[in-house]
Amino acid sequence: MRYRPFGRTGYNVSALSFGCMRLQDDPALNEKLISRAVERGINYFETTRHYLNGTCQHRVAPGLKGKSGGIIVSGKEGISPDKSAYHFRKEIERQLDILGLDHFKFFQVGWFSWGMMPHLLKRGGVLDAIRRAQDEGLIRFVGFTGHDTPENFTRCIETGLFDSLTVPYNMINRQYEPVIARAAELGLGVVAMCAVAGGVLTSPSDTLRKAIGMDLPTTAMALRFVLSNPNISTACSGMSTLEMLEENVRTIADFDPGQVDFTEMCQGLDRLRDKLGSNFCTACRYCAECPAGLEIWRLMGIWQHWKVFGLETWAREALRQLPAEKKPTMCTQCKACEEKCPNRLEVSERLKELATLM
Repeated sequence: MRYRPFGRTGYNVSALSFGCMRLQDDPALNEKLISRAVERGINYFETTRHYLNGTCQHRVAPGLKGKSGGIIVSGKEGISPDKSAYHFRKEIERQLDILGLDHFKFFQVGWFSWGMMPHLLKRGGVLDAIRRAQDEGLIRFVGFTGHDTPENFTRCIETGLFDSLTVPYNMINRQYEPVIARAAELGLGVVAMCAVAGGVLTSPSDTLRKAIGMDLPTTAMALRFVLSNPNISTACSGMSTLEMLEENVRTIADFDPGQVDFTEMCQGLDRLRDKLGSNFCTACRYCAECPAGLEIWRLMGIWQHWKVFGLETWAREALRQLPAEKKPTMCTQCKACEEKCPNRLEVSERLKELATLM
């Protein structure tokens, strides 16, 4: 396993970390999987009580029993206008109890956004609970995770309130690159979640191979691309089988980021993106009120993954899984969406192309 500094915290974190939201309903397998991850050098486990219908941390705990020394387990809890310091503190204690730990090296404010900052900062609110928990040794460092705009997340990290952030980052979603760079300047640890885009980047793609200059399976390319970014502390992967774990560990062990040119890879991906120019769906959802009931933004995303990144196998499977009434063949060619689209996309033509994959 390779390790990297986790921001200014003084911890070194494994380049591959374990996202625990995809563990199966199989206690024996989960215990073996978590235990094996520790043996293979993974030292960061991202958890919350709320994953897997409230069972995530129960599934993690047996595998960590007796092995938590030197391990970084992060807990996570969301906030809301009525979340008090008392309730947040009780949640911290509850998660520690489930995991069998006496403290969290990291605790994350979950599903966070700039708009929630007043709820975090109010007197008697979440930040008060966090600071007191830090004073008492229940939490050492605090981070956040969410899906706000890059501009808003930059504002969040510039408050100086956080020691880490966790954001989606992969070959086909690089919107947070400026935030990641700014976080590194400020000394924050950066956890890249969705490194394989929720499974999208398990699909073969000659287009991506040529763009970043790696002749490898797409999953391996995806992890290596993320870890080629020197501002990333760890790539978090949701692993549910021993085979997946071993494959990812091998990918990390065999890879030296110093032997690749990250800037050159980004330029290759930019050239793919630039083929569409301004004709790129930004998922603004102005087209949401489709007379035929289609989720236009979702279908445009599938089209782009196919046409821009060469993920045809994934696109076919994504279309297959759609309900019959949501498939592109249900388009009536009314073009109401095209009238609303700020990028003036030829949606009806793209839907016709998608239909050829079915």
